[in-house]
Amino acid sequence: MARLACTVACLSLLLSATARSQTASALPPSLTYQPPPISPTVYVSGMQDLRLDGSGASKCTRLVEAAAAYGFFTQAQFLVSILWWDSGPPDTVDCSNYTFSTPYCFSRFNATEILYWSYGDRDPATNAAIPVTQDQVDEFSGLLGRCLERAVALGLDVAVNVHADDGRQLNGWRNTLDFDPLEPYGNFSFYDAMLAPIADALSRVLPDNSTAWMSLQGEMGATVFFHPSEWSQVADMVRQRIAQARPELAGRVRLGLGINNSKLCGCVLIDIVDYDEYLAEFEPRWPQIEGWFDLPAIRAAFEAVDFVGISAYVAQNSTDFPVCDMEKLMKKMDIEFAYYGLTLHELVDMGKEIVWIEWGVGGGASQNGNTPAETGLEAAYFPFWGVFGPYDVSKDPWKNASVQEYLHHYVNQTSAYLLQGGCDYQVGGVYLWSCGGSWDVIGLSNPVYGQAGSFRDEGAVDIIRAHNEEVQA
Repeated sequence: MARLACTVACLSLLLSATARSQTASALPPSLTYQPPPISPTVYVSGMQDLRLDGSGASKCTRLVEAAAAYGFFTQAQFLVSILWWDSGPPDTVDCSNYTFSTPYCFSRFNATEILYWSYGDRDPATNAAIPVTQDQVDEFSGLLGRCLERAVALGLDVAVNVHADDGRQLNGWRNTLDFDPLEPYGNFSFYDAMLAPIADALSRVLPDNSTAWMSLQGEMGATVFFHPSEWSQVADMVRQRIAQARPELAGRVRLGLGINNSKLCGCVLIDIVDYDEYLAEFEPRWPQIEGWFDLPAIRAAFEAVDFVGISAYVAQNSTDFPVCDMEKLMKKMDIEFAYYGLTLHELVDMGKEIVWIEWGVGGGASQNGNTPAETGLEAAYFPFWGVFGPYDVSKDPWKNASVQEYLHHYVNQTSAYLLQGGCDYQVGGVYLWSCGGSWDVIGLSNPVYGQAGSFRDEGAVDIIRAHNEEVQA
């Protein structure tokens, strides 16, 4: 019966979306909707990016200054990462040549245990990540606050997105990591090591009349879908912590939960790349796993925050797709979300925002990060794949005319979509993945990291500049 009910609900969702798209090309102008700018992401991979050098600067402050120097950004998102150190793979598993289906090497769901969190410092003898200490928590909060303060001084509104990454560097995907944010791993919980010190940093540096955004986690579905009550509690704790430190900031730091662009629970069918194939396989799997979830608590967790953050790499099956096809991903996500008794549409109706906390196209053709797309259509199919590592002009996808043309179309259609106020949905914020690799089409990171060359594409930069200038006009 549950499967039938969900099937009916999903069919109803599809029919209503189809009806809307056939009757209108865009939503009626909202009295409160303001098209968002397209903003950069400043990557803080750990304490090493926050510590000051002899000149009194850090990689973080240099990235902030570089972002402000473009002259057309008014916001910046800080992607702040912490490492998890887990119990490791079974002796029989080799992750050096992994696939998405190799046990442990990509999906960590039910495959390991977190032992502790780390800010990225390593033991020089073993290369093991060093566990968080209280002194480091204080240092982390202070240095992050210093970098946020620099952004504020340069006139940038700030947002924070929080990631956890694999300390063993064995390709573990954060979306599959099942952990309780309030449970200590080692001596610190995720809340203690990340969210509380970030909240304290924001409390110290934000102007009284400012608005900021904080995604409590990004692209980390398993932890939310298996510990939803704890995440509701975390949202309350962060709000209270900020309000107690700075009463004038109460309600001004908007909190969100971040979800991936598919595989919301991060728990099954992880090896499937195509979303349509995933949804087809998920439907018969749902009756087997429905009992794993506290559905009312999942709903309550998303009701407890102000926005939903999405990793918005929007796959397309055409290189000249129309504007409203920028919503194809969200429509598919709502089919999956409906199994859990909730949709993005419902959340928007409750007054929640949709924010694309990751957005872009990478121009890649494989998860190996070393294979540029050969055609625009290939880049359209796999926007979440790109090229990373030291810049190599022979592997720059934007030097291929077909792929570059698709990049320009993708960015231009994103701009048009935002400026017209959406179609069936509205998006309240967009943050380019400018953390390195071929997704960084503005070329923000490589110069700061001292790397020769970058994937900057002048056409994409011009479209983003024109979009932001129109938003600001």
